[in-house]
Amino acid sequence: MLIKNCMTPRDELAIIWATSNIEQGLKQLRHHGLETIPVIDQRNHFAGITGYSTIMKQFLKMGCTHTELLQQPISQAIDWIEPLTVDADFEELLPTLIRYPFVPIVAADGITLAGIAKISDVESALVQALGSRVKGARFLIGVFVDVPHVLERLLLTLKPFDINIISMATFDAGDSAARRILLKIAPTPHVEAISKSLDQSGFRVLSVHS
Repeated sequence: MLIKNCMTPRDELAIIWATSNIEQGLKQLRHHGLETIPVIDQRNHFAGITGYSTIMKQFLKMGCTHTELLQQPISQAIDWIEPLTVDADFEELLPTLIRYPFVPIVAADGITLAGIAKISDVESALVQALGSRVKGARFLIGVFVDVPHVLERLLLTLKPFDINIISMATFDAGDSAARRILLKIAPTPHVEAISKSLDQSGFRVLSVHS
């Protein structure tokens, strides 16, 4: 999955212009009910992010009055986050997203703001990828990492039941020698038979929800 498939585009964003002062920035934050917000220049180039925390840190650093702070340029209270491009892989989001409220996404030129990826965007993308809102039966299957052709054997086991696969994801099981496969299939009367067939084919069916 690419980042461009799970982001909020630029035309749906509240932003602060880099030419604004801190008072204008605070008004924009209050108006949109935000804690942090992207800052861009007149060419739509990403300049960083700002928010209440960043502005407060600048206030303490400057040692000025509240009135003096409000007239300072917003450029004095900006944090830099390294942006990702729209064609970057989905998993590149995670290291930044655990430290900041959003990840800035730029166009292929590396500087023009294309949008941002928020936790809610990632959640929505995962819901779609895993088919969480689609009716069906979900199997949690345990496998060993050193066994070849696992997915091929899994599909061959399912083929006689003539079912539609909604989603399939693999992840670590907390053991270097084991992984999990989360399989979701369309509604079928053969859930019990499929579970038995998987077991006979050497798979460990850990749970089934339908």
